[in-house]
Parts: sequence; structure tokens; C-alpha cells
Amino acid sequence: MRINFTGKREQLMSNKVLLSVRDLEVSFKGRKGEVPAIQKISFELHEKEVLGIVGESGSGKSVSTHCILRLLPSSGVIKGGEILFEGRDLLKLSEAEMTQIKGNEIAMIFQDPMTSLDPLFTVGYQMEEVLKKHTSMSKKERRDRIMELLILVGINQPERRIDQYPHEFSGGMRQRVMIAMALSCNPKLLIADEPTTALDVTIQAQIIELLKELKDRLSMSVIFITHDLGVVADICDHVAVMYAGEIVEFGEKRQIFYHHCHPYTEGLLYSVPSIESDRDQQLIPIEGNPPDLSTLGDECPFAHRCSYAMTICAKQKPPLMTVEEGHTVSCWNYLKQTQT
Repeated sequence: MRINFTGKREQLMSNKVLLSVRDLEVSFKGRKGEVPAIQKISFELHEKEVLGIVGESGSGKSVSTHCILRLLPSSGVIKGGEILFEGRDLLKLSEAEMTQIKGNEIAMIFQDPMTSLDPLFTVGYQMEEVLKKHTSMSKKERRDRIMELLILVGINQPERRIDQYPHEFSGGMRQRVMIAMALSCNPKLLIADEPTTALDVTIQAQIIELLKELKDRLSMSVIFITHDLGVVADICDHVAVMYAGEIVEFGEKRQIFYHHCHPYTEGLLYSVPSIESDRDQQLIPIEGNPPDLSTLGDECPFAHRCSYAMTICAKQKPPLMTVEEGHTVSCWNYLKQTQT
């Protein structure tokens, strides 16, 4: 399979670290006790960088980012770790301090534009609530800002659209409204939680292109969550591949696509359709299902689905190994290959 990238990056990343997640652990309380959902994951996000977090449903990608804004449900428990945003540990801030950060310095776009907007209120009213909370703008200034944002995300006739209800917008237009709302206060970090999942392929491409353009224009960092590696090829600088609550491979985009080392990453890549492939060519699925995290022992969590599995894989979880600078993987098979 071949992935086509969209040219050189127009704007170089800053060396300054904006967000640093260190040894984050999360569990959920259930009838059988606590079930681990995130197991000591660590990653960094630099200014003006786009980080893609990829994995199947249940891999922990959304949970890991919801922790950044402390949006876990009541059953979720952060067991340990740090989430440093510009040097401040978000897990230690008060609710009042977090309220000032949410939507202001860190904003999130949720995955379903059909349900994220309240059908009982106009789009303008819902966007204005964000500005009321985080700015001292007058009513006229807020209305002007809303129309400016609607134009920014490609919505024409903002003076008419501002007073319309969500049901008067298509799915793609609703997602543009959600993006505009997230950008209201010029956040430094935008978290996009599968923002194209409920949209058709053509609209998906438009939303990805819009996010790329806005990221460069506003000089913000983005965490892009998806289950589709084909999507991250077009927007991300670095990619974290998650499986069973762990980051099993991390690297620059080209390292992940052309020099991947984990069998799970390989499986995700071969399940992505290519524009160059025959229309009758079948995709290769990853056999089996993700493990039950409540019963997972010391083995590699991918062992029972892996065609490269060895005896040690069923007994011991592999450590995180460095492939090259900026590229890490957790796989016994990679270690075997380096020793032969």
C-alpha cells in the first residue's frame, strides 16, 4: 500500500513543548472492580504541531485526551501521571482554574456534529455563550466575532446563518459550526475527537483541509483522534498508535507509514484502501478482537491477534524500544529482528 502525502509542511514546528503527558494511568470502576483503560502512556506535543492518535474503538485514544480537559465520567479515575500544559499540571488545578482553560486555551471538537449542537437554540446563541463565558465583549462585538468565525470556517451568508437552528444545516456545515465554536477564543490547543466519523468521504476531505488551513493560519497545535491511518497521512506531523490502553508505536508520520515496526500498525495500514489499488481488491482486516482489559495479564496485549507472535509474547509484555530518534515501538519481534 502507498500513502500519498500532500507536499512539504508549510510551517515548521516550534521546538517549544506545549503539552507533555507523563505516565498517565486511568481506570474505570465497574461491577468487577476497576478496569485499566490507560496504562502509563507518555507523549509530547510541540507548538504548531499536529499529533495523530490512532487506534480501534476501545483502544483508549479518546479517554487519554478527555483527561486533558478532565472530562472523564464519574466512573473514571486518574490513577497517576502528569498532564503538563505550558508547565502547569492540569490534574492539580482547581475547578475554577480548569474552567478558564476549557474552551479558552484548550478547545475540543467532538465526533458527532448531529448531536453536539442543541436543537432548541440558534447557532448564533450557542456560539455566543462561549464568548460570554471567556471574553468581555459587548453584544455587538460578540455578534461580529461570530460572523467572522463563520466566514473563517467557510460558511457563507453569516448574517442569515447566525439566526438559524442546527436542523437547517447539513452535517458538514454543523461540523464547521463546531470548529468555529472551538476557535472562538483562539485556543493554543485544539483537540479533534474523530471529527469526520459521521460525515461522508467528500465532506471528510473538506473538514481535514479546513483544519489544516486553520492550524497554519492560527498557529495552534492540534491533537487529531481517529481510527483511520489514511486520515492522519494528510494532516499529522507525528503519530501515536494506541492499542489496549497503551502507545505501541510512536514516530514521525513518514516513520510510521514507511518504517513501521509494530504488527498492529501494519494491520491498520493494510486495512486502509488506496487510490492506486484495484477496485475489486479486498482490504485485509486485523483478525480477532481487542482483549478484555479486565482480564489482561502480563502478556503482550496484541499477542493473540499477531501473526508474528512468539512464545515470549504470551508471557511478558515487551518494553518500549527506540528504533531511531523520535521513533519508538513496543514489540518483541522488533527486538528479534535487530538481533539477527
